[in-house]
Amino acid sequence: MNTALASLHPYPFELLRALLAGAQPPAHLPHISLSIGEPKHAPPSLVLQAMSADLHTLGIYPSTLGLPQFREAVAHWLTRRFQLPLGAVDAETMVLPVNGTREALFAFVQTVVDRSRDPVVVMPNPFYQIYEGAALLAGAEPCFMPSTAPDDYLPDLDAVPEAIWRRCQLLFLCSPGNPTGVVASLAYLQRALQLAQRYDFIVACDECYSEIYFDEAAPPPGLLQAAHAAGHASFERCMVFHSLSKRSSVPGLRSGFVLERRSPRARESPAVSPEVR
Repeated sequence: MNTALASLHPYPFELLRALLAGAQPPAHLPHISLSIGEPKHAPPSLVLQAMSADLHTLGIYPSTLGLPQFREAVAHWLTRRFQLPLGAVDAETMVLPVNGTREALFAFVQTVVDRSRDPVVVMPNPFYQIYEGAALLAGAEPCFMPSTAPDDYLPDLDAVPEAIWRRCQLLFLCSPGNPTGVVASLAYLQRALQLAQRYDFIVACDECYSEIYFDEAAPPPGLLQAAHAAGHASFERCMVFHSLSKRSSVPGLRSGFVLERRSPRARESPAVSPEVR
């Protein structure tokens, strides 16, 4: 057994389920469930139509890279949504479909953390529990950045001690944030990339809520957008995670994708250069 399992905390939603067992809200009052956060809107009809039209493909094992059409669609969407130049996102070498971003987040941490170098994974607090659990099982020390009212619930990057940044191998950000709803600005994301460049770590931005916003004229910016605006056209040290669960109300589909910066050799080999991930 992995001895790090003893350091894990109980899954909060299972604790909450036990606490609420047998409790019934007043029948005459509407209630808001603050549990796992399942969408309450029906999936878009185009999603259901696409699924129905391709049910016959369920008898085929998908490849790890997924269908080229899917990767191309992802690349085009990222380009349009985050105002990137045409060709900035290479569908062949940068996009990978995942079976839900929860699993992808966990696997990613196990891949990039080098436990032989006294690693730290920095993350906001409150946080999605998989950030902490994945860090602990990878042999890293979680370091929490409080999201508090005085800072408008945006974690203060400059409050992290330099000694922590020197050990940091991975910084988790979530924008729009869960559960705070705070949106990181382009300047904030660029500051994170400056720190990543200075201290040699990766910024992993959980953007699963990127399509939930009020102002159609001002959608939340993303890490790719910030990187390109700062001159990082190859998205060095960037990793972004997207999911259809909340944005399309299909959490049971377990569908998402990740985008990473790969070296040119990635076309020939699945290995990712340790210098540019």
